[in-house]
Amino acid sequence: MDASAAHLTAKDLGLADEREREDEEALDVLDLPQLHQRPRAETLLTTLADLSSQPASWDATPRSGTPTSPRSGISTPFRRKRKIRSQGIPSYLTKIIASPLAWIEDDEQKECIWETAAQRLSERSGRTAMGSISRTFVIPLQPDLPSSHDQSAGTPVTNGNEIQAGTDTTDYLSLALREPALTGDDLGLKTWASSYLLAKRLAVLQHTLPRLPQDALVLELGAGTGLVGMAAAAILKRHVVMTDLPEIVPNLQHNAQLSADAIRLHGGKVFCSVLDWTQPGAFFLDGVHGGHAHTFPLILAADPIYGPEHPLLLAQAIYHHLTQDHGARVVIEMPLRDAYVTEREAFRQAMSDIGLMLLEDGQETGFDDWSSSVEEDLLEVNCWWSVWKRR
Repeated sequence: MDASAAHLTAKDLGLADEREREDEEALDVLDLPQLHQRPRAETLLTTLADLSSQPASWDATPRSGTPTSPRSGISTPFRRKRKIRSQGIPSYLTKIIASPLAWIEDDEQKECIWETAAQRLSERSGRTAMGSISRTFVIPLQPDLPSSHDQSAGTPVTNGNEIQAGTDTTDYLSLALREPALTGDDLGLKTWASSYLLAKRLAVLQHTLPRLPQDALVLELGAGTGLVGMAAAAILKRHVVMTDLPEIVPNLQHNAQLSADAIRLHGGKVFCSVLDWTQPGAFFLDGVHGGHAHTFPLILAADPIYGPEHPLLLAQAIYHHLTQDHGARVVIEMPLRDAYVTEREAFRQAMSDIGLMLLEDGQETGFDDWSSSVEEDLLEVNCWWSVWKRR
């Protein structure tokens, strides 16, 4: 494994120092426009924009080495928003929502202020309370690039400000992903830490995995928002079939369309399809895959286990679709959640039962924001990556 990436911490990424600087520079809620001052609509809307709290892409900005703001969700912008301390913000927003804003004559402006304030308030209730959001992830295309927190790192600049989502650069791929409003059941609508880590690790693994035939198809199981599959298509320069359940695929298709041109410029292409692990043989993609068994030489999956039945189902899907030659590989990454120790052991056994053996593996640390509110730090998540081959 890549030892430099195996034990990353907030300090390694520079986030700790960044947070200290932000705290020193941050405004207090009392510094904001107060309702008794009867501020203009434009002033209130600007303030509410400064209070936005988008989820993070969990990495530093490759262009300058400046760490991404823990909640920005994009590469660090050229002109930063004002930093505002969180204490008192919910009360401030509630007062705006409750105010008639009588001094503002334009009803449309008032509606916009109320709606924006309500959105800012919901963002502070955690990821599950948010509506649809968009994240941007920057993926290295080669393994020997400077780490994103290296102050000497230099990367291409687009429009003089940042690497733009959905466009390609020489060394990095920037992918914009939409995440619809979450419910407890639709876990595939969120991008997880293990997906981001695996997407980045593919740049390293591409030189140790057997070279794929030019016409080979790569399969991703449980693709979710599509980060791993799209990164694989660009890094490996192959066609990738991203699959998930029927309720997940529409958003997966949306994300695939957003970055289709950038992926194509790197020699890759992605397709989206439904694949139910309980019926792996029912898979069919018109004009791309005829549904035959044992046709994918490389299968990918990130964070695929959420219940006791999943290890066996995942292994069965892998067995059905993986080619039977010795060059076939399976690459999996999953978080080391304490509650899923039994499931991970069951997965190892199930992979052995279908004739696969562990070729190489390792651990690395990422960040997640599933249950935390925007007032809290990102959650460190330890993940296990593994590469499997036929015995």
